[in-house]
Amino acid sequence: MALSTEFTELLGVRHPVVLAPMGGSAGGALAAAVSRAGGLGLLGGAYGDRAWLERELPIVAEGTDRPWGVGF
Repeated sequence: MALSTEFTELLGVRHPVVLAPMGGSAGGALAAAVSRAGGLGLLGGAYGDRAWLERELPIVAEGTDRPWGVGF
């Protein structure tokens, strides 16, 4: 059952759930899973580790066709 709110309508998600963009912990697989489940998956990029981002960005991009983002 989806819950319609201003948040869900604005971001195009089914549920008002957001993955905290925890740097080093919220990787591409987790962000993709949250997005596939109807929430907003956020990749944790706060530390700006370029190598980590280059590795994790394709994982989330290929892992879901739903909205997702990167937290800095």
